[in-house]
Amino acid sequence: LRRYVLETAEDLERAFPDIIKVKFINVWKNPSAVQKYKGTALSQIYSTNVIVESGTEWRGYALNAFFVFSDTDSTTPWSYNGEKKFAAAILSVIKAESPIACVTINHGEAFTDYELLGLLADAGYIVQPLDLATQEIPEDCRLIVVYNPTSDFLVKDNVSDISEIAKLNAWLDEFNSLMVFMSPSSPVLPNLEEYLEEWGIVFDRTRDPDTGEVYPHMIKDSGQSLTADGMTIIAEYTEKGLGASIHTDMRSVPYPAKVIFKDTMSISYAPAYSVLTYEDEEDPTNKYRYGSYYSNGVTRNIFDVFASSPNAVALAAGEQVAAANSLEPFRLMTITRETQMVSNTEADYSYVIACASTAFASRELLQSNVYGNSDALLSVLRQVSKETIVVDLPHKPFAKTDIESITTAEANQYTIVLSVIPATVALGIGIFVTVRRRYS
Repeated sequence: LRRYVLETAEDLERAFPDIIKVKFINVWKNPSAVQKYKGTALSQIYSTNVIVESGTEWRGYALNAFFVFSDTDSTTPWSYNGEKKFAAAILSVIKAESPIACVTINHGEAFTDYELLGLLADAGYIVQPLDLATQEIPEDCRLIVVYNPTSDFLVKDNVSDISEIAKLNAWLDEFNSLMVFMSPSSPVLPNLEEYLEEWGIVFDRTRDPDTGEVYPHMIKDSGQSLTADGMTIIAEYTEKGLGASIHTDMRSVPYPAKVIFKDTMSISYAPAYSVLTYEDEEDPTNKYRYGSYYSNGVTRNIFDVFASSPNAVALAAGEQVAAANSLEPFRLMTITRETQMVSNTEADYSYVIACASTAFASRELLQSNVYGNSDALLSVLRQVSKETIVVDLPHKPFAKTDIESITTAEANQYTIVLSVIPATVALGIGIFVTVRRRYS
């Protein structure tokens, strides 16, 4: 494993000899040589650590950081990620300063793994936790991530003098970006969801008029699913509008990577938003729908990024409550852009991205080279970023023969083909041989 990392470093030195130098430090004989790298980032320096340094800026990495591991085996890597890690490290140390991405805490946010945080770091952000109730948002924070909260955000009321929502709103007015991940298991959070509705985002739910119980809309698509229950959905790329511009590069290849939404709900445009249809007079095929809102000088537009197929259905408490169609698929990820004029001719933007599946950002989907979830998130970060240079080099899997990406429908087709065709061919040969022998 050390040789993989060493050879990548030396390849970089050979390619850029005037810029990159590889040095070796014996931390056992000369521990003082690495003393300055201890403290905030590394509590101990081992002989296998890699330090990338430029001027006064440096980043330290353990050997394991250059590899990808599975959930079940944290000792044997299945893929090499060194090129991406070195590129991200070099970019981060040569920049004057790195922007901060804050991840909210103390709302019951539960990370089952930390792959999303690693992706943010590789994208060039310094990742920090943020308690909005007790802390101010850092001046250099450009992105806030809200992942799977289970308790609501504070607003000023008879109990609290603190408003986390007001802090978020003031910060977004400074041309920053918010990313929210929810799932069908997320409880109703009135304060947060009322604020997201101002940005055009409504997570779909149905209320039982008799009991008052609220049930999320769980999206099922048996024909476009990786699992038999239809709940691991292969999303459709939008092809027009701002949402489509995010993943243009992903769609430009002959076979775009499958983007997976596992255990997902759906998103609707808020009632206050008008649903408009954009039509290009010169290109009739350039036509799409989006949500638009204007009030008191504020212009916000919401666009689909990923959606379901037209054959998906929505279930609430196990009962079908809605069905998609070609004009109205279920929205799985959206992006809202607020436009503010900073001069007579120039505009600047704030963004809110909503994802209806927390599993979308799970380790199994972000680590996979088969699926496009990691590239999709990096593409979103590239869209909203003003300062970062997003690194999206793919990692290099070792030998692997699993078939991960076929849908249930495709698996059934393959089963039929592999079962029926060989039997039919064998039967045909048998009949041919029998007839030839009988009449020869």
